[in-house]
Amino acid sequence: MDPKLRISFYTAVKLLWSVLETLYEIAYYLLKNMESLKWEALLFYLFYLFGKRSGMKMFKRFLTAHFPYLADENEDWRRWATNQIELLGGRKWQPTKLYGRTKQLKRLDRKSSTTLSNLSQGAEAPERLFNMNKILIATDDGHGMETAGKRTPQFADGTYMKENEFNRAVIDKLNVHLKRNNFDVIHVSAGDTDVPLKTRTDLANNKIPNGFGRKADAIISVHANAAGSTWNSKVKGIEIYYRAGSKEGKKLAQDVQEYLVKGTPLINRGLKTDNLHITRESKMPAILIEGGFMDNPDEAILLMSDAYREECAEEITRGLCQYFGRTYIEVTPPAPPLPVGVNAVSIVIGSNDPYSGLLINGSSWVPAKEVLTVLGVKTWMFQKKSIYIGESSVETKIINNTSYIKSVDLVSLGILKGVFFDPNVVNTKRVLLFPKEAV
Repeated sequence: MDPKLRISFYTAVKLLWSVLETLYEIAYYLLKNMESLKWEALLFYLFYLFGKRSGMKMFKRFLTAHFPYLADENEDWRRWATNQIELLGGRKWQPTKLYGRTKQLKRLDRKSSTTLSNLSQGAEAPERLFNMNKILIATDDGHGMETAGKRTPQFADGTYMKENEFNRAVIDKLNVHLKRNNFDVIHVSAGDTDVPLKTRTDLANNKIPNGFGRKADAIISVHANAAGSTWNSKVKGIEIYYRAGSKEGKKLAQDVQEYLVKGTPLINRGLKTDNLHITRESKMPAILIEGGFMDNPDEAILLMSDAYREECAEEITRGLCQYFGRTYIEVTPPAPPLPVGVNAVSIVIGSNDPYSGLLINGSSWVPAKEVLTVLGVKTWMFQKKSIYIGESSVETKIINNTSYIKSVDLVSLGILKGVFFDPNVVNTKRVLLFPKEAV
């Protein structure tokens, strides 16, 4: 029976039963009080029946809405459970007496089911749902070091670059970027030999156990392109292949290509499809990147450049982060080197996080802005390359765009009570500053 008709039938039966029950109670009341019946009493009784049938329900709703401790716990639990089931992708609870027995849902594949972990993923592509493990990326450097014919034409000095030199370097750097961005990584073509294509995809698909117990969520294969075996300045640019008909493969290719084209000097040759083993046999979004032409003399120089290889790895990672709805974690730039005779040391003030200070000729120097701020000194300024505290100028050193002052000068000015070198002046690991009011 149609659910709507079933609901209508049930409602009609329930209404009819209520009417019959009410008529029975009225008839019983009339028979019992026939001799002394008063119309006022009958009207009051009818009002009582109305209140009993609907008024009390309304009154109960009012009480539970304004006084939650009067609510029916079973009803609250049913509402909460229904809400959770719907959030997890299940069917809304339906009373059996209204809808009849529902068919049991087919068991969902764990990978395709919605969980609380992926409900929080961005809304850019809600159809891409991932399990609660880390996202696993399979990486592949195309060919091998000794694969015949996969190299640049010969340069004027008689040298050449093997394609796998570029492919491997990019993948090695890519793996580092991916791990920094909290991806799991399986390198399916490790080693110098030309790993069979089936082995590569079987590892990605976990047909050959890959150590993660599951197939990868995406596979990235890196190659260098070639139009022939001789130099050709007309062929140029980056292109990416994906499996024809793969909506997710195309989306992944678009995201990666967007960053590669923005971050490198090469032109965009677009997205393409072809009958390639890597994209065809991988059971997940798969792309094959052609990062430039080995037979274009200008691009060959780029392909040999460590800076270009690093840029490719970074941009591929940015594209993967965009595809999976993650924020890319930038590389922390290394601190500039300190001048000769200057050593870094931690400056500790109470329970605050340590500050980066310096040791110069046995004296401790502290970063002026951070330390004066935490000590509550308001009457200071930076003028003519010196720090002034009140009317007094203190010795200042500017190193790597940061102004440093001697900690002992803060003692002389009465801002600090004392300075302690831990464990001693010779082998100092940290410098403890004691504010005047704290000692």
